[in-house]
Formats: sequence, structure tokens, C-alpha cells
Amino acid sequence: MSIISKNLFILASESPRRREILKSAGLKFKIVPANVNEDYLTGESPQQHVKRLARDKAMVIAVKYPEAWVLGADTIVVIDGIILGKPKNKTQAKEMLKRLSGREHKVFTGFSIIRIASKVFQTKVVQSAVKFKTITPEELDWYIACDEPYDKAGGYAIQGKGSYFIQSIRGSYTNVIGLPLCEVLETLKTFKAINFR
Repeated sequence: MSIISKNLFILASESPRRREILKSAGLKFKIVPANVNEDYLTGESPQQHVKRLARDKAMVIAVKYPEAWVLGADTIVVIDGIILGKPKNKTQAKEMLKRLSGREHKVFTGFSIIRIASKVFQTKVVQSAVKFKTITPEELDWYIACDEPYDKAGGYAIQGKGSYFIQSIRGSYTNVIGLPLCEVLETLKTFKAINFR
């Protein structure tokens, strides 16, 4: 069983997590990374930020492949109104995880589906809430010693060792990984871009 796209389907991202999510659903796609400036704009809310970046990423590739369905996405972790990016070192990872410890934070993913030939320009934002257990100093040292925190927004991977810290999730699980699969597939279905076989 697979999901068939009527035209070329492109993921405008190098994210191994997004690739795995789409593969697990049985979707066939091509990867064409979009290189866009991911700096924050003054006064931009977290939702506006992920929406803009998802749209920009999809558009850069859609212009080159006007007949293709192009998916762009961006995910961020937010707590206390602060956007947590990807930690560059152990010190940053430790600071982020201490801030998340014992508390709830939000994960926002913006995703954009564009097909220029059909004049489809759809962008949505999905929000999930994640509650962490209280992380002990020993657990913190154990986690930051592995490779996992360093290419993940917020410094943790819900689908890896970081799952140990998760007490509860409200909303989409795959959204926390980096792509809200249910919402993406529903949107593609709405535009008759995919068939289930």
C-alpha cells in the first residue's frame, strides 16, 4: 500500500526526520533542499515566523518546478516567549534543557504546499504542547553527552533518547518531530494531489 502523488512531489528540506515521516506514510517524493535565510524578523510571532519560512522554502523550489507539488516546513520550540533554536554546544544544550525541565512548552511547525501550475498556495501552522519531567543533573549530563541534542530545535529528540523526558503531549506527535503528517496529508488530499492505494 502506498500514497500516490499525481505529479512529482518535492520535499524542500534536508531534514532526515521529515524524510522519515513522509517515507513511513508510503509517500514517494524527491528531496530538493531550499536554502533560505532563517533569521527572525523584528516583531514576528512564532507562528508568523514558521509560516513565513515554510512558505519561502516551498516557493524557492516551486518556482523551479512549477508542475510539482512542493512541501516546505519549519519547526520551532517556544517557552516563556523565547524561541529555542538548535544548540551549538553542550553549554547551550544544557541551558535549553534546564529551561524545559519540569515545564510545558509549545512546538510550532509551519508547512506550505505550493503547486504553481494549479495556483495552489496553502500555508498552515500546527501547534503541540509538550510537558517535560523534571530532569536531574545526572540525566542532563547523560543526555548532552550524546549526539542527539545538537541538530534539534529545543535540544531534544522526542523520537530518540529525549523521549525519556516527555511526560505528555497535547496535539500532533509528528509535529514535535518536525512535520504534522495528518494535517499535511489532509491538505494534499483536499487539493486531490494524492491518492491512497
